[in-house]
Amino acid sequence: MTDVSGALPIGMALLSALMFALTFVFVRVGVKSASTTTALWLTLFVNVVFLWGWSLLVYGWQFEQWWEWRYFFLSGVFAPLLGRLFQFQGMAKLGANITTPLTLTHPVISVVLAILFLGEEVTNLGLLGALMVVLGSVVVGAQGGQNPTRSLQNVSRIYLLLPLVASLSYGISIVFRKIGIDIGSDAVTAAAVTCTSSWFFSTLYVLFTGAVGEIRCSRRELGFFVLAGIFSSLGPVLLYAALQFEGLVVIAPLAATTPLFVLLVSYVFIRADEIFTPQVIAGTVATVAGVILVTTYGLA
Repeated sequence: MTDVSGALPIGMALLSALMFALTFVFVRVGVKSASTTTALWLTLFVNVVFLWGWSLLVYGWQFEQWWEWRYFFLSGVFAPLLGRLFQFQGMAKLGANITTPLTLTHPVISVVLAILFLGEEVTNLGLLGALMVVLGSVVVGAQGGQNPTRSLQNVSRIYLLLPLVASLSYGISIVFRKIGIDIGSDAVTAAAVTCTSSWFFSTLYVLFTGAVGEIRCSRRELGFFVLAGIFSSLGPVLLYAALQFEGLVVIAPLAATTPLFVLLVSYVFIRADEIFTPQVIAGTVATVAGVILVTTYGLA
């Protein structure tokens, strides 16, 4: 692999994390009265419209062999659908400070599954780098979500399963994405199928739980949801493109740097106060050092 071809998937994985960070910031800034269900359903709907328009315009209809797309459909069930669902429920029960770090352990699951089931190998330095990225992201993510905060003394520890299941869902999803993209599918259509799967099942969830009435927002909020939907459409496209050129043990940790980008984007656009605490600086250093190790020594 040349330096250029090696740098390309690394850059795309980091850009993917940036796109998801921008998605989070737009939703956080834009939402005033809309519910979480509204944010999830509308952003997924924008994903479906945007990605299918892009796919059909550029690649045309590709579903004569529809069975080949099953892995992307399955990945969409696990994430964003189940991942976000259990993550949001965890935040409601435990607060962001407890839920976010536990959810951010999903790259470890992806790396382990890639080694066990995809036959990928990782060097010792690459594995150390992956763990540093995860550790740094956990620290940064915990600092970035300090409100609301709950104490485990006041809630049942059974609720810890919620963020852990979310982490498992995210970890499994990216493995299915890697399997599917290795078949030879294009990144845009793959992302469209994944998001359609999530949107389809989220619609069923809304219908069967009677939450249709919750899906409402102001014109201003709708504008931010559209922007969030566009950026969250680019995120999976970049991730799939990165997976076409590089192993999962390298891409999964890099794509998990979203919390770092969330804080940086928040600092630039929201002017958050006291965002660079000692913990955030330490987490940032660990993340950057881990990224360097993963990209330099990742695959065996």
